Amino acid sequence: MLNKATSYTYTMYQYLALHVLTGIVVSRFRGLAQLYLAALLVYFILQILQKRDKTFWVLAGAGYFASAEVFLRMTGASPFWELAKYVVIFFMLLGMFYEGFKLKAWPVLIFLILLLPGVVVTYLNFDYLDESFRKTILFNLTGPLSLVATALFCYHRPIKMQSLLKLVDVMILPILSMLVYIILYAPPMEQIVFTTESNALASGGYSGNQVATVLGLGMFLTYVRFLIPYRNQLLNLINMGLLGLMTYRCLLTFSRGGFITALAMMFVFSLLFIRWAPLVKKAKATVKLVGLGVGGFLIWGVAMAVTGGLILNRYAGENAKGEEQDITTGRAEIISEELTAFLEEPFLGVGVGMGKFFRYELDGQLAASHNEIARMLAEHGFLGILAILILLLIPLGLLLSRNRNLLMLPFVAFWFLTINHSAMRVALPGFMYGLALLTINYASNKKKKHKTKATAVSRQPTLR
Repeated sequence: MLNKATSYTYTMYQYLALHVLTGIVVSRFRGLAQLYLAALLVYFILQILQKRDKTFWVLAGAGYFASAEVFLRMTGASPFWELAKYVVIFFMLLGMFYEGFKLKAWPVLIFLILLLPGVVVTYLNFDYLDESFRKTILFNLTGPLSLVATALFCYHRPIKMQSLLKLVDVMILPILSMLVYIILYAPPMEQIVFTTESNALASGGYSGNQVATVLGLGMFLTYVRFLIPYRNQLLNLINMGLLGLMTYRCLLTFSRGGFITALAMMFVFSLLFIRWAPLVKKAKATVKLVGLGVGGFLIWGVAMAVTGGLILNRYAGENAKGEEQDITTGRAEIISEELTAFLEEPFLGVGVGMGKFFRYELDGQLAASHNEIARMLAEHGFLGILAILILLLIPLGLLLSRNRNLLMLPFVAFWFLTINHSAMRVALPGFMYGLALLTINYASNKKKKHKTKATAVSRQPTLR
């Protein structure tokens, strides 16, 4: 009989092959993406209902859909725009039905309550006949609501480190399908005209910003499995290949937010890993990081050659002629107008979803917000400030407590950096924030010994 490690290796081979095939098939027959979506829903609901480890399967189902959201959108599989956020909320409610949630999570409920007055303000002032009140509210609140649901379920919920690593593997899979789809659906590189703007053609014909956000997360997830490797060398080689390919394609989107966020997460994770790992693993990690640095320079060199050096201009905040341009690509102006809205309505704000109408009256444009913090200030006023502070203080409290979640700071970094360049247009920021609140059990199954004085004194995880 196969042991658990060998069995998991074969399962990963099967899943990787299946998701490569999914990307290939959907790139040729986009209508089959809806069948893919239906199969996913049925599969994860059945797993949650039938399996004993409901915590893992709830997180796996929600994590898969959060990672697959942009892929489902770009292939036309989603029957409506916010589907993935609703699925995440549904899975978390299902998980809380079976597993409950801790009363210590009351700060999350306060965050939710602070959002409600903004809905009332919108209801009292909404008179735009060409817009739907319901859609206006849901477009802006489904992201925070998915965050609330995930945070309630995950707050202080114990999970084994091995289960968390399996969750990382699950979330990589739909990103792999999207990666294959982008490569096959996009035209050949010689047919793409690169400028210093976000490139939809190199992003599979979709929003470069959202594609880069997902690929950036994929970079980090594969990086986690790079430093905490599989027990199978072929899987490790495949993972390194995926890390390099996701990095390359993320660069070619010419959307900087996802790539910079990935680098920040990788940097924070590296510091924590090297601090907590045993001496032997520190030495191995150092050698790996040197090799990764060399590989990174090679990938950057290829991107420079393919884009005619314009990728450097993009990250330097210059246009194709080398002249300085607005590095925020218009986001700073939107933030300025949102701060103006906050100053006009400092206590309750202008109302949920009303920020774009406020900006329309200022400059005649209906541009949606790219910055969730500025949006919260404009649309929720002082209550929005309190809500943001609560979200910042919750992980800070966990950090100062005895809980040690190796991935907490990288996950919080993803949430914070992503909502500052892409708001909460996808489910990933809220979901990753919730994952940061998990309590990780690092104990090996082989070593369930009684607690010693040394264990009581030191709560730092041992990475084995």
